Amino acid sequence: MRIRSVFWSVVAGGVIAGQMMVAQPQPQTKPKTSASVKSGAAAKNTTTSAWTPDVQQYLGVSQGSFSMVGLNRLSKAQLDALVIAAKNGTAGDPKRHALTCGPATPGQPGRVRVWVTVAGDDPQGQRQAEIVQAIRGLSGVDLVDSAANADRALHVVIQEQTLGKRTIGYTASYVTSIPCKDVARRADAEIKGQLGTYTDPKGPDLARDLAGMLDQDLQAARGMR
Repeated sequence: MRIRSVFWSVVAGGVIAGQMMVAQPQPQTKPKTSASVKSGAAAKNTTTSAWTPDVQQYLGVSQGSFSMVGLNRLSKAQLDALVIAAKNGTAGDPKRHALTCGPATPGQPGRVRVWVTVAGDDPQGQRQAEIVQAIRGLSGVDLVDSAANADRALHVVIQEQTLGKRTIGYTASYVTSIPCKDVARRADAEIKGQLGTYTDPKGPDLARDLAGMLDQDLQAARGMR
């Protein structure tokens, strides 16, 4: 059984702000001697937080923004704890949940299972039939009938373009995604992929464009199998 575990990677601003509040220096209750000042300065130089590639990867903060968002006010230990929490998905943000993604049953090597939905101006289902046919013609793709059975999903919304009473083309908004399950909420979830629009193509052209886009989007998925 191939199940991938994924965590939302955005650390809420409130978490960072809360960590910074902890890092604020407390008022001194005793006067400092010259010796203690020198000792404190030396300690600060060895424990002050500094930007690292992990800060970029797990907290989403670039080196140029490190001081601007206040992370330089944390001690090294506090920053390390924040990064570790982000790595483990336990930073305290209630919106962050573990996801299990992909079907419960393994697929065939080199093939990707795709779930397609089409909505909007397609009352006869003609555009959907064209899109499904074009995607079915892609190499290494198997169409499935539900998110639970899919490695990837393609959602399309069609808008008809008219001139007078004559249809001259279509606009299609689309998004690709990875179907998942939210473990904590026991609900369906998706990890969004590509988002885009094709404007004014005819029906068969629209299907071909969408199939071509999806074929490129699936290259990485094929390589993982």
